[in-house]
Amino acid sequence: MAEERRCIAGLAGLRGLVLAALIASGTTSLAQTPPAPAVAAPAAPAAPSPAAPPAAGAEPPPPVAGEGSRAGNDGLAGEIGEIAARPVLRLRGQSSWDDGFTALKQAIARLDSEVKRLGLAVAGQPMAHFIDSDDLGFTYEAMLPLAAPASAGTALEAGFEAGQSPAGRAISFPHEGAYDEIDTAYEAITAYLDEKNLVSTGTFLEEYAFIPEKSDDPGLKLKIVVFLK
Repeated sequence: MAEERRCIAGLAGLRGLVLAALIASGTTSLAQTPPAPAVAAPAAPAAPSPAAPPAAGAEPPPPVAGEGSRAGNDGLAGEIGEIAARPVLRLRGQSSWDDGFTALKQAIARLDSEVKRLGLAVAGQPMAHFIDSDDLGFTYEAMLPLAAPASAGTALEAGFEAGQSPAGRAISFPHEGAYDEIDTAYEAITAYLDEKNLVSTGTFLEEYAFIPEKSDDPGLKLKIVVFLK
């Protein structure tokens, strides 16, 4: 992966979060918008007609789209809130940057097999907690949220652990696109956080709504969660 991602992942200097998907879609929409037609000179105003009274029981018109929107500046829409800890089954691993997608996908598949073997109920989407990184690769914890904590006597296979997901104040946003191109999301994240003076604790997650077979498949859907100071 690109150097920007390597510098971001797992480091205490990581700052904030931004909705990279909206940056791309907003730019595309603006580029495709035709110029507004010339406005003709206004005609002399006619005498106003009295407004028709509303029909009995009629509802007021709906608000204009966009009113009350929580979108931030420049079309960004990160959402800040408190993230509660959840019971999880987790599996730690290491990977090179080039093999990262495959390693995470395989770890999540192993977790899925283990919870089925144990008869544990899953309550949420798979996640990856990025712990550390360098120029060669990164260390991660793949996690599956559970409906209830695994009991103390649960016989886990080697490498699996029962625990809790990270918790605290965080900002999150959805991202869609090939995992091979996710560097652009993290570049946008860094710029947004610097602009908004949001500082990360160094803990962040990727939460996967849909994982395709290949890293270049644009059907990937995930949410990036960055914990804030």
